[in-house]
Amino acid sequence: MKLDAELELWREQWQASREAPVLTDLRKRVARQSLYMRIVLIAEILVTLVIGGGTVLLAMRNPHPAMLILAAATWLFIAAAWTFALSNRKNAWSPAAVTNSAFLDLSIRRCRANLRSVTFGAILYAVEMTFCLSWIYHESGHLSSTLITVVTLVTLILAATLIWYRTKKLTDLAYLSNLQRDQTAAE
Repeated sequence: MKLDAELELWREQWQASREAPVLTDLRKRVARQSLYMRIVLIAEILVTLVIGGGTVLLAMRNPHPAMLILAAATWLFIAAAWTFALSNRKNAWSPAAVTNSAFLDLSIRRCRANLRSVTFGAILYAVEMTFCLSWIYHESGHLSSTLITVVTLVTLILAATLIWYRTKKLTDLAYLSNLQRDQTAAE
């Protein structure tokens, strides 16, 4: 009798330790997302250096008040973006442990961070465009129809992309939340 009970216990432990295919795929997905996060971080650093550094160089070459305002506003926007990005990615780089539930928790945190990024990005874009168009109008006295057309097209494309991405992340979040609920119920 003792041998059967012990074998049954081992069988239960062995089955519990096997990863479900969905969770194995989740670990691969987390690894891909981690790589993507590193690429985005490198891109953010490059944008900071090129755009931020570029406006400083322009202000140094042409130090009239409008250029100084442009450089200051650019760095203000960069600081806001970095502050948001760093706080939004806090605790999103790696799972707390190497368990299925930790990978699920990390994936859910990342989904929620991506949803916050969509909202922040849309707001930052609107504020930046308002500033830039106002600055151009102040400096030139008019806004060309070509500029307005380009800004409108870029805004529409960005809006469509953000809506698509937000919908995708909401779907991912619902899927991951259901998976987490199912895993919790099974434990």
